[in-house]
Amino acid sequence: MTMPGEGLQPDEFAATAARAAAACAGLEVREQAQNLAGDGLLGVIADEEVGGLALPLGFAVPVIAAAHARLLGFPLLETILAGRLLQSSLPRLAAAIVSGKTLATIAWHGEAIAEREGGLLLLSGSLARAPGAAMADYILVRMSAGAVALIATKAEGVLVDEAAGLDLTVPEHAVRLQKVEIPIGSILPVGTWDLLNSDANVLRAAAILGSAEACLALAQEHASTRRQFGHALSYNQAIRHALARQKLGLESIRHAITRSLSDDGGARQRDAAFLAAATYGSSISEGALQIHGGMGFTWDVPVHRHLRRIRTLQAQGDASALISAFGRRYVSEVAPFAEAGA
Repeated sequence: MTMPGEGLQPDEFAATAARAAAACAGLEVREQAQNLAGDGLLGVIADEEVGGLALPLGFAVPVIAAAHARLLGFPLLETILAGRLLQSSLPRLAAAIVSGKTLATIAWHGEAIAEREGGLLLLSGSLARAPGAAMADYILVRMSAGAVALIATKAEGVLVDEAAGLDLTVPEHAVRLQKVEIPIGSILPVGTWDLLNSDANVLRAAAILGSAEACLALAQEHASTRRQFGHALSYNQAIRHALARQKLGLESIRHAITRSLSDDGGARQRDAAFLAAATYGSSISEGALQIHGGMGFTWDVPVHRHLRRIRTLQAQGDASALISAFGRRYVSEVAPFAEAGA
């Protein structure tokens, strides 16, 4: 898939992202931010005016996939989206995020409620699934009607709970807002959240793709080198068939992402790409875990860690609710034709 950008191809960024993710191993979050920014990865889709590369969303796909294949312990998806989202309204802050000097994340669940008190605008509410919020300087949160607010984590009334969630490398946090004062300039327009979440679904699919690729590679290696009863595990026809099905699922994820980024791709195709990744990604990682047996649950074999990350991404994108929405949409579109044919 060739994208606009002076003849560049998205896959050219995968190798850079893989090296950067490997170099981040063992570093603190802010040190990781500096490393990733130095390779231009935090601003891959942000405008040049804020220090970005001004490339289409498709260029972030291999970056996210490569980073998640190596279990990067940094909220890269949220940082990439935040830098681009803020480039028009708060360009200095966007530049700081792209350069790695300021850390930003996104609370994917919950909604902040605004109220006026005198001449002040105050936000209250409970938010959840904010990756790395305890280390972040700012959090983007959803407001009513799909507006988005930018909250400073050190502001009075912001309470970040202890880390929770399945992904131990990028822990999620719940955030409580208790009449947090924010300036009007920190609120982005109605409808911003839907656009943000639509792009996030493409990158979630990419993240799951990266983890699924890693799981399948580990399963294939284990099946070809592990011997039982004088034969490699791959000698078993059932295991070969399972690996073939997993490979087919992987290509289905890749195709769905490509289609979502095509000229005909829209919000529905992006949601579908995420659901395809959520469905096949879980199957691939669970299959890899089964092939490894008990070894798959050890820390040295990272299959279970990838499964945790895939499950976390599923929850952040609320895959179950999205499936229900697709089902309702399908029924509403098919019902008139069924009634006409009756």
